[in-house]
Amino acid sequence: MSMDEFQPDTTIRLGAQGVTRRFGALVANDGITFRAHRGTIHAIVGGNGAGKSTLMRILQGMDRPDEGVVLVDGMPTVFFGPADAFQKGIGMVHQEFMLVPGLTLLENLVLAQEPLDGLRRIDRRKALDAARKLEREAGVTLDWDMPVDDAPVHVRQIVEILRLLYRGADVLILDEPTAVLAPAQVQELIVLLQKLRSEGRTILFISHKLDEVMALADEITVIRAGKVIGAMKTAETSKAALAEMMIGEILSRPNARPSAVGRTVLELRGLAAKDARGVLRLKELDLDIRAGEIVGIAGVAGNGQDELIAAVTGLGRIERGSVRLDGEDVTRLGLRDRRERGLSYLSPDRAAEGLCLAAPISENLIAGRHRAAALCKGGVLQKGAIRRHVETLLDRFSVKRASSALPISSLSGGNQQRVAMARELDGDPKLLVACQPTRGVDIRGIAFIHQCLLDYREAGGAVLVISEELDELIALSDRIVVLYDGRVTGEVSRGSAKVEELGRMMLGETRAEIAA
Repeated sequence: MSMDEFQPDTTIRLGAQGVTRRFGALVANDGITFRAHRGTIHAIVGGNGAGKSTLMRILQGMDRPDEGVVLVDGMPTVFFGPADAFQKGIGMVHQEFMLVPGLTLLENLVLAQEPLDGLRRIDRRKALDAARKLEREAGVTLDWDMPVDDAPVHVRQIVEILRLLYRGADVLILDEPTAVLAPAQVQELIVLLQKLRSEGRTILFISHKLDEVMALADEITVIRAGKVIGAMKTAETSKAALAEMMIGEILSRPNARPSAVGRTVLELRGLAAKDARGVLRLKELDLDIRAGEIVGIAGVAGNGQDELIAAVTGLGRIERGSVRLDGEDVTRLGLRDRRERGLSYLSPDRAAEGLCLAAPISENLIAGRHRAAALCKGGVLQKGAIRRHVETLLDRFSVKRASSALPISSLSGGNQQRVAMARELDGDPKLLVACQPTRGVDIRGIAFIHQCLLDYREAGGAVLVISEELDELIALSDRIVVLYDGRVTGEVSRGSAKVEELGRMMLGETRAEIAA
């Protein structure tokens, strides 16, 4: 369809018509068409590798389609860059926030567009007036003098949204916006987005959390393998139907069979630790994990989880307390020594810490295990044995690849996580510390990883899971321990855990206070 033949629809605030984007032989977007109408919330859902990221880059002006057009106000539009898209009112809140450390919330809000007085100096009063006007419009209240470093994660997210509004955006693209929020904070965000919608803003909501999509979106577009599989009004579909469209089949739930609990594998006593800025984040924590048990840690980001991970793995300094692994005091040992004693660690940041993206899949898979007797003799790596071992593991964990010699960056995020999981479960470790085990993984991958963790537990492994996904913790954990301000505010066991109760505990309430 040529532009001359195009029939504009002014109710469409943002959309795409036949958008195709190729990268060599890979077709990332294949004729994608969707319509986000003015004053609505439109959800884009799909699994890893579905083409969502490429589409968002095109809608932001960061990339151009090979075929098809972006629609703005119903008209075909060509963006010459992100600034051009923003001039047309389109802004995006990324998963990784873009706020500047060391500045206050107010300074971040007006950065690069500061109001000036007659002497060309920053007019703080005008800036604060603008901030408070945005507060009223959004129905929130913020401490604008707070340093962004001290702001809770949900406050930072609100500031990111208000920054876009301050700069004139009326289309907000939100990429997995609830990934790091407690349930109560998710509800606050939903209320905020609904208010913005009622004021005529248009919101594009990218998420894999189908409960939230069903609760929030007016319309939904499902993408799989670069193509639109379905587009519908939310009232005309169901969570199960969306999941089936996303993966192409009905997905069975992981099987959490009863497990025999054995000896204590991890014992933490009086653990206290500081963050990188010297603030005490973990405060006198006691915790035991036994063989055949999964213990989950729930908490809003910044309440001691990072320091707990560092203390258990040996990646950080402990102020006070002790760590015992399978009966041995390992408090003063580093990660390598703890690995040699049976610790495995699935990092929350696979790109920067858990994997070397430029290295081959095979090297990532044996890293840390390359000295094993079956793979190395007399200090010489046994290439044949390594190749057979790698292919066996890749097949066992259903990693889709063209060749194990390719860089691991050639894999989708979900397949990269499968490689990391395969490596950490190789060799039957005594304790697996799994941090955000399904971050950036699609529905099928989540089910597979959950089953891997449950199978490892059933075989007698001990698992410490730190996750921001409460549904994940409830599905996996025999016990869930809740952290708030570096302390345990409660513990719930399998079968009695409820999202609402956990969410309130994550915000500081005890079980006794909740019961009252």
